[in-house]
Amino acid sequence: MIAIALSLLILSGCGSERDSALKLDYIDEHWIVGHYTTDKKPMTDVGTVLEACTGELTTVLEGELIVHDTIVVSRPPFTNAGDDFMYKAVTYVEGDQLYAVCRDMVSPYLQAEVVQSFPQQVASAQPVDRAPVVLPVSASDKEAFLKADTLQDHPFKLEPFRDAVFSYSQAFYGEIEIAIDGWPPLFPLHMFEPASAGIGDIQMMFASSESESLPYILMRYGDGHISSQPLEVTFDATESAPRFESLEVERLPLDADVLIPDVSYAIFAFHYKKEGKSETSEVTLTYREGTFSTEEDRDLRQQFADEQLANRGAEPYVYVHKKPFNFDETLGYPDVLKAAGTDMDELIEAIELAEPVKRSGETGAYSLLTIVDGLKGQQFAISFKQRSKKRDVYITDLLSEQTYKLTSEGAETFFSYFPQVRK
Repeated sequence: MIAIALSLLILSGCGSERDSALKLDYIDEHWIVGHYTTDKKPMTDVGTVLEACTGELTTVLEGELIVHDTIVVSRPPFTNAGDDFMYKAVTYVEGDQLYAVCRDMVSPYLQAEVVQSFPQQVASAQPVDRAPVVLPVSASDKEAFLKADTLQDHPFKLEPFRDAVFSYSQAFYGEIEIAIDGWPPLFPLHMFEPASAGIGDIQMMFASSESESLPYILMRYGDGHISSQPLEVTFDATESAPRFESLEVERLPLDADVLIPDVSYAIFAFHYKKEGKSETSEVTLTYREGTFSTEEDRDLRQQFADEQLANRGAEPYVYVHKKPFNFDETLGYPDVLKAAGTDMDELIEAIELAEPVKRSGETGAYSLLTIVDGLKGQQFAISFKQRSKKRDVYITDLLSEQTYKLTSEGAETFFSYFPQVRK
């Protein structure tokens, strides 16, 4: 009898388990998925990309590196407030093992993890050096600068220094810092990431704006694009950046094939006038290798992000809306209503405790309900049934097509968050 009683207790416990209405997951139709460098539409599902680099991280990628495709996912904001925009890029890298290298909106550093395989359509392959390799400069490289629209159409007349050219290859991850007498400008000259490995080699040429007494750097990338930027450094924070009158730029001999990390190489010399006297400054390039995020870094950033969210209004976001989400039209009031208040706990609980039923109510003006919680979410159709003293609320999961009815207390909670819907 004891055995029978235990069996009945176990069976009754299993029978009491009910289907929860709350099943947050990645909503594929909310995300734009694309390749970083091509228009080809990737076949990777959103979840595969978003799950990358969420497990055990590594800070060292071993072996000779080959960069494969980069898959980018972005979620446009659900409303014109723009609160829930998200972005993530994953580059698949082959070394002694297979790696996923991730860039997201939160971390200033890349994150990397070992993976067992790549998505099926990841096919392209680009070997990449760990540090920039010094390359020879051809006559055609120089001519490309001299004929560039950037040089011809610049608002300040730029005089190029034909022999002040330097060329280097793409590196895997890091940045090139340029400095005058050891003083760098605010931003690096160039930043390397695995996703840009296919862009190709880089050339730089110096030019001078006589009207500004400033040197300019022209940068030419593998696709032929040429950009220009003034080189301004401040030796003293209380003074403006120095000027270089009657500037001449000399290319210095370099006895190196690879820019070793954290070593400064004298590449150019600036000869100019200062207060009527001849001066010379040394221009150096330094490669800084990139740092990968550790799991501790990731956890601290997540904790900080959670604290910031708590200060500005807790996630998740919950909306009722008249029209379905689409990429071409950001919803705005009155087509979409955001749940009132900053604490969504009671509303989420009301949805979670809704009971499965076989019927629904009548559709109102606001026929859809969407939850957005970080990278995940859930979509429901909502309907109502008016009774003598109260109004029932039904939600139908658009994925499973299962309908749930909010409890009487849950319905009142729902209308407290969306008072306009009660009317």
